[in-house]
Amino acid sequence: MGGQYVASQPQRAEQEVAANREITVTGQGKVLAAPTIAQVTLGVTTGPQASAEAAMDLLTRRFTAVVEAVRAEGVEEDDIKTTNLAVNPVYDFREGTQTIRGYEATESIEVKVRDLDKVGAIIGRATQEGVNQAGGIQFVIDDPEDLQREAEGQAIADAKKNAEALAEDLNVSLGRVKTFSTAPTAPSFPPFYPVAELKATDARGGDLPVPTGTNEISATVQITYELR
Repeated sequence: MGGQYVASQPQRAEQEVAANREITVTGQGKVLAAPTIAQVTLGVTTGPQASAEAAMDLLTRRFTAVVEAVRAEGVEEDDIKTTNLAVNPVYDFREGTQTIRGYEATESIEVKVRDLDKVGAIIGRATQEGVNQAGGIQFVIDDPEDLQREAEGQAIADAKKNAEALAEDLNVSLGRVKTFSTAPTAPSFPPFYPVAELKATDARGGDLPVPTGTNEISATVQITYELR
């Protein structure tokens, strides 16, 4: 057995060298594109009311007006989604004693605005109808799959270029691809616009200025090539 092991050493050494004749490179791709929709979160909080029923009644009246205003600007029913609805007691704390001051109702919706020229008008009308809470605006691409594939294609080309340059420096040739992996990067968004600031702008009159900017979709790939 010892003789067989010694005899097999050259073969094993050759296999080890062959196994190590590979390089791993990374490539990156990036695509810039204009957003196609705006996602706006709008909310109404009633403040303390005498009862839970009174809070819900007030919330219903205010939010009905908000939704009607949003729909009047051309937003479809399917693009309006409730994200939060709650009624909570509001307490006063005095000298270690807790007493109920009233009940507060809150509702939030997410609105998809497909006509970006109307974003300012929709926010302006919603705040006039009673919106007093908001998460802000995000401009996104509704169907980013094709752009993601384009970014990955750029990343693959970048990785191959890096591998070819490295192989030339090492005076070797690239062989087949042994492994491949990709990691899409989360898209970057234009600046976040708090509705409080936008409402103040609206008070001066005219449509709200809401620049959309561009979105960046990127991808990173890692490829391992055999060397010849």
